[in-house]
Amino acid sequence: MRPEPEGEWVQGWPDRKRPKLMPSKDAEGRTVFARTPLDQLEGLITPTDAFYIVTQLSPAEPIHPDDYVFSISGLVDRPLELKLSDVQKMPARTVRAVTECAGDDSDWFRWQKGAAKKPSRILTPQVEQGGWNNMDQGEKPSIEQILEAIPSSGVVSAGEWTGVSLFEVLNLAGVKPEATCAHLVGYDLGKPDPTPLYMSTGRTDIDYVDPGIINYDKALELSKALHPDTILAWAMNGEHLQHIHGAPLRLVVPGWSGNWWVKWIKQIELLDHTPECYYQHQYFVLGESPDDPNRKPCKQLGCKSFVSYPVDEDSPLKRGSHAIRGLAWSGEGAITRVEVSVDDGKTWHDAHIEEHGDRWLWRRWMCRWDVSEPGKYVIKSRATDEQGRVQPQQPWNYQQKHFDGITPVDVEVI
Repeated sequence: MRPEPEGEWVQGWPDRKRPKLMPSKDAEGRTVFARTPLDQLEGLITPTDAFYIVTQLSPAEPIHPDDYVFSISGLVDRPLELKLSDVQKMPARTVRAVTECAGDDSDWFRWQKGAAKKPSRILTPQVEQGGWNNMDQGEKPSIEQILEAIPSSGVVSAGEWTGVSLFEVLNLAGVKPEATCAHLVGYDLGKPDPTPLYMSTGRTDIDYVDPGIINYDKALELSKALHPDTILAWAMNGEHLQHIHGAPLRLVVPGWSGNWWVKWIKQIELLDHTPECYYQHQYFVLGESPDDPNRKPCKQLGCKSFVSYPVDEDSPLKRGSHAIRGLAWSGEGAITRVEVSVDDGKTWHDAHIEEHGDRWLWRRWMCRWDVSEPGKYVIKSRATDEQGRVQPQQPWNYQQKHFDGITPVDVEVI
């Protein structure tokens, strides 16, 4: 077993080292990108201070909850302006769910193509200053510089979100029959940097559509907007939202990748068409190439699992009994089965799944491995969800989004 690193003495007791984010900051010193140390997590909920952070544009300026207001307009019977206190008087709903960046683990796509070394589940530090969305200031960086500065792993966490179902708010305004989508706009503002596009494609010769200065926005199809688990959240993990996580009010879209989870809600507009949102039609898309006429927005996550112990760096292991363990989740609901192989996929055995009642939350799994023979072993896991989808679901795509492939762990037993 991996030794648990000791931390500080807390309230009179020796404590384990607590998981910490690895941040990258913008030119003003604000954290705009940080990854979750998945190998250090225990339990189901990611501590807020270890919860991943991605901001595509400049973060919104902090708004005091008493001063916060957002609008509902468009194809509604009653256009509204609501305060945070208004939505907090409505029936509350708590949803526990995984949120995963669409680009999480894209390094594994590159590794499968032979274009990168095998990624590690143990995080290594990324560029602290200017390592996310302002690398293209001045001279264009090389793709090697970008990939080194911005690793893709660890951009996934699980939280408990408390707020109000979006459909309750929309019903208050009255949805007209011709409405087909909810256009949500955040207070965050800026000019999209092409660096994330270069990183995701592994190329710097991609044509970049410059939309100018924009607010972050997404056009959510009405059926998903009206799902009771799609909520406007004011609390996270039992406390009010932190600013960087979208306070005072953010969208939570269980099962869909994190780019849909609009922070700092400014405006909700009901429309009878899908507007040309940059982060829906130019970036965060699935397709075989930039010219693919059938490319589509990233939406539902695939079916995914990974091994958190052991990892490659834990070698060599001693002969004896080991607990192989990991996490599994799906964009289509609950995980119902996890299988484990210790012989590179030749044979598979069912793992024990820790059951709970939250269909959008990942499940912890484990299996006991009794190994008596020294040698080299390849450990793999694969998940099945309640829709019958078996890992993997998402094929390679040119922006390398929604990776859910089966990843090997190479260990030696002595």
